[in-house]
Amino acid sequence: MENRKKLVLIDGSSYFYRAFYALPPLTSPSGMPTGAIYGFIRMVSKLMNELNPEYIAVAFDLPGKTFRHDEYKEYKATRKETPDELKVQIPHLKEILKLWGIKIIEMPGYEADDIIATLAKKGKEEGFEVIIVTPDKDMMQLVEDGIYILNPVTEELYDREKVKEKYGIYPEQFVDYLAIVGDTVDNIIGVKGVGPKTAEKLLNQYGSLEGILKHLDELKPRIKEAFEEAMDRLEQNRFLVKLKTDVDVGLSPQMLKKEKADLLRLKEKFQELGFKTLLKEIGKGKKVEEKGQQKSLF
Repeated sequence: MENRKKLVLIDGSSYFYRAFYALPPLTSPSGMPTGAIYGFIRMVSKLMNELNPEYIAVAFDLPGKTFRHDEYKEYKATRKETPDELKVQIPHLKEILKLWGIKIIEMPGYEADDIIATLAKKGKEEGFEVIIVTPDKDMMQLVEDGIYILNPVTEELYDREKVKEKYGIYPEQFVDYLAIVGDTVDNIIGVKGVGPKTAEKLLNQYGSLEGILKHLDELKPRIKEAFEEAMDRLEQNRFLVKLKTDVDVGLSPQMLKKEKADLLRLKEKFQELGFKTLLKEIGKGKKVEEKGQQKSLF
């Protein structure tokens, strides 16, 4: 595995949001909030030092509706508005990533997850070892041989068996699992009264949602009734939770090669934001880069 080129795809929106709520509030000398930027850059710096990927990109969600809203008007309707303290940090983070030589990908009408799913599949087809960096469990559906998920919060790396160990089901059952349990964050209503444990048990017994629906008569009356009541929305749920792997992203994994960092301008940016310790960390990554060491997690 050492010889395969490594492609790292970072779920920017999901991690940025997580960093904002998880980290203590920091401010720049001018008083601007900087905690989420700091957390994000620390995470990427650690990745660069440990994996030293030659190919790397960060995908972000854009504001506005996506193709899922066309299918289901209430999609994400319960999600809170992005706080201003987070919004103000996004342009600065994007500027830092560009100065660092890391590509940013975003597309109107699609979520970062769909962009990542498409590039991950393409990358695998082109012989890359793909590592998706995300704290979002919905992405587990993408795990297969050659595509792995690294949770930047817990630092756990997921292959197919690790997904099974953690969630009790395999990645290829994840779309059905999410369709059954629903997702309150995205306002997707699952099968009422069927939680993760029951969903896991039923999927292990019948293999898929289709398998469960074919054997409804074998289920406990209460559960059978819940599935019958949810029948109309289950197919829609599957559509909403299944990531698209055929988005016309307009670029290939080969185009995601990391460029040389503009260390001078990065230094100025970090001074402006009050990040004294970060330059040293990025410098470490540069040394690894110069020596051309490709580390592997495997």
